[in-house]
Amino acid sequence: LIKQVTGLPEQDLLIHLSVLKDAELLYDRGIFPQSTYVFKHALTQEVVQGSILVQRKKKLHEIIGNVIEDLYIDTIGEHYEVLFGHYIASENFEKAAEYSKLAGKKAQKAASFQDAIEYAQKAISCLERLPQTDTTQKKAIDARTRLAGYYLSLDHYVDARAAVAPIVDLAQELNYRKRLPIIFTVLGTFSQWVEEDYSQAFHYLEQAFKISEEVNDDTSLWFASFFLGIARSLNCEFEKGLEYFR
Repeated sequence: LIKQVTGLPEQDLLIHLSVLKDAELLYDRGIFPQSTYVFKHALTQEVVQGSILVQRKKKLHEIIGNVIEDLYIDTIGEHYEVLFGHYIASENFEKAAEYSKLAGKKAQKAASFQDAIEYAQKAISCLERLPQTDTTQKKAIDARTRLAGYYLSLDHYVDARAAVAPIVDLAQELNYRKRLPIIFTVLGTFSQWVEEDYSQAFHYLEQAFKISEEVNDDTSLWFASFFLGIARSLNCEFEKGLEYFR
């Protein structure tokens, strides 16, 4: 990685690294060529980073991200978080948004929902800095509904509604049926649990259920069915509730 980023021939690179180790600025772990080089003191690292001009620093982060993508293509999932860090530092917001999304999904699979939420929020922040084309707007809808889904998994209905509130009208204007079910599910659960408006809850949840079936989205259908089952049961409509649970 260091060799590709610096562009130095291997022997020259080893000489430079050896000088830095002899000066006790760096130390290495592992066995060559799988060595990892670490600054001996965090302050030294801060001074070195602070001495690099801002534009040069951005370029270096971009190069490092690109090299990691090339070197670790077969194990890229292990590097989502690091790649996000480099691309956000390089202000490549498109790639930063993509790796933030992937890091969030990875955290969700590990049931680390707080980490998933943080990465989803970072993805949204990155997407909002890009030109607002139809493609970017749909990615923003994806990111916000993904964030809302993480909140729903924790029964955080107010936060889930706040996540989708900025894109409700946009998703309907674009007729983005892929994401409308989760949006309506969020609005329905908020109506039920926060506003205690069952009529409105049924209205939204049944829309979510209907569109999920039409677009054949099993995940959205599960959410809609689950919350409809609860809502109908709490409204003493036990047969309907049972039907949705089944």
